[in-house]
Amino acid sequence: MTLIRPSRVRIDSELLDALMAPASQRNYADDPRAFVRIDHSLRTYWHSLFDVCPGLLRLSGPDGLSVFRPFMAWAAEQRLCFNWSYYLWVYIWLRQSEFRDLLDSDLRLSLMAASAARWATFDRSKAAAVALGCMEMQGLVCGFKPRALDASMKVEYMELEKTIASPDGLFGFFTLFGPEIDHFPGWRPIPK
Repeated sequence: MTLIRPSRVRIDSELLDALMAPASQRNYADDPRAFVRIDHSLRTYWHSLFDVCPGLLRLSGPDGLSVFRPFMAWAAEQRLCFNWSYYLWVYIWLRQSEFRDLLDSDLRLSLMAASAARWATFDRSKAAAVALGCMEMQGLVCGFKPRALDASMKVEYMELEKTIASPDGLFGFFTLFGPEIDHFPGWRPIPK
């Protein structure tokens, strides 16, 4: 008769702390399944950041870890949810990081466009578009949902004919229910 020793199988919810703190991967070398699951989950966030905004790699080098790991730790402290505003929170963190002097308007626009595209892809409300504003610029970055089954979402930068108030925080947003901005409803803070 062969005895099978019970093994302690970790369930995903037990790994949540490790997912939010990439440095804790070191604690899982003795449990390969847990390490692989954590690593795989973190790679998803890494790729959704650096594949979409490759300009970030010029700040951190080809592995991106000097940006990614500290941002993920900060995001865990701030209790951020990685919804469509993920990219905006990366920029907010970058402004207070060691990389703040390397930031430029192209990187900011890239991250804003990524957020607008993510909103237009995943939002299920009746809104047709999102408009993102930043206190560091006058125009808006807008993400439009597709208007037909064979269409794709669209992201564009819009110059404003009239100046509107800056958002209370670094970024703000409002939604549109048609293809044009016919009035300014006021800024909403970006979601955490």
